[in-house]
Amino acid sequence: MNNLKKNDEVELEILNNGMNFEGIARVDNKVVFVPETLKGEKVLARIIKVNNSYCIGKVQEFKTKDKSRVEPFCNVYKRCGGCSGQHISYEKQLDIKYDIVKNALDKQKVEYNKLNRVIGMGIPYYYRNKAQYPVRKNIEGENKIGFYAKRSHEVIENEQCYIQNEDIDKLSKEVFKLLLLKGFTGYNEQNFTGDIRHILIRRGYHTSEMMIVIVVNNKSIFEDVRIEEIVDILSKNNEDIKSIVLNFNNSKTNEILGKEEKIVFGNGYITDYIEDYMYYISPRSFFQVNTTQAEVLYNTLKELLKLKKDEVLFDLYSGVGSIGIFLSNSVNKVYGIEIEEQAVKMANMNIEANNVENAEYIAGSVENKIVEFEKRKIKPDVIVVDPPRKGLDLDSIEYIIKFRPKKIGYVSCAPSTLARDLKLLSTYYDIDTISPVDLFPHSEHIENVALLKLKDNV
Repeated sequence: MNNLKKNDEVELEILNNGMNFEGIARVDNKVVFVPETLKGEKVLARIIKVNNSYCIGKVQEFKTKDKSRVEPFCNVYKRCGGCSGQHISYEKQLDIKYDIVKNALDKQKVEYNKLNRVIGMGIPYYYRNKAQYPVRKNIEGENKIGFYAKRSHEVIENEQCYIQNEDIDKLSKEVFKLLLLKGFTGYNEQNFTGDIRHILIRRGYHTSEMMIVIVVNNKSIFEDVRIEEIVDILSKNNEDIKSIVLNFNNSKTNEILGKEEKIVFGNGYITDYIEDYMYYISPRSFFQVNTTQAEVLYNTLKELLKLKKDEVLFDLYSGVGSIGIFLSNSVNKVYGIEIEEQAVKMANMNIEANNVENAEYIAGSVENKIVEFEKRKIKPDVIVVDPPRKGLDLDSIEYIIKFRPKKIGYVSCAPSTLARDLKLLSTYYDIDTISPVDLFPHSEHIENVALLKLKDNV
């Protein structure tokens, strides 16, 4: 069958699983992606999309099923885009994530000494300490809060989310009901009208402190007396709420937070701990969404690096300084660079709160600010990077190579860009160990820690 057409039905054997947990089959030389299938299964699928290089199929009937297939525990799983692996046993999810990392490395032909098995989570539920809920008014005039449907901006409502912290889930609905009660409406993406775009809630895992961020479409809401009434109700009814922030975003983009905000209750931050270290967290601060597994991640990094008391460490893409501060008592000095000014402010607050005297954090892009260290003749023995999903830019890689640190600890949430960057760095560095840590159970995402060691005579 060389010319698959839309609505064709075809029997397929799933040969592998891809980066999004989807099944991968082939018809002659054409790849067919089939969501919610597992390697080894045989299915009858209907072709729902045809592209020049691939097709997408939808299961009509399972001919055989893998023993790792389980019943999803969430009743909106098939529609909601928040999870992608609930039909797979957790043990099998970890196996697939290992393969995702290995396949990404193999595709880039990365040579490495060791790829460890994925470190899973003991109880892989209710783990997220941050949630961003879109609030929308649909064409029928109904206001809804939930999560986006798969490959869509349709909001799917849910009585209970099994990967969000339960207190966050409960509070989001309480805030939503209060906003509607006071006459506010959800955002309409078609004509850019309405009042409330998102409700963002963060919670300290160890402290239970909670922050509410209400993203509004109209700046006049900053001074609306109804917001004062809502703040009064929420703050009096829940002592865990330590901060409420209004954020203004009227852009016609998918970005959640705008640039302007107003603190209407508290100090604009909450606190949490990673082991013995306390961290201030603001609305924009990057902080790992799974606190218990973040502790595993950071300890894995620390074990791999085998730091020494006389070493200088650069913490790049440092966020609120969580990694650098966690490692600070193992080295002589920590220097951090982060592009988000508010995060650097939090990092410096974190330094003070934890009595860390050997760390310095500055705001700016890595590629620009790293030059300042060069001018100051500060040379790192160790560099730790935790970049966004797009990975390192070429300028940063060039400066890292120029500094020639003895060791690099690369923390990554994207196996494909990790593999790409490891390949670029491998001219000068041996890829010693890669250790995946699962911070995102029931989704396809996987965090990795890679240890790179400077080659001899380079």
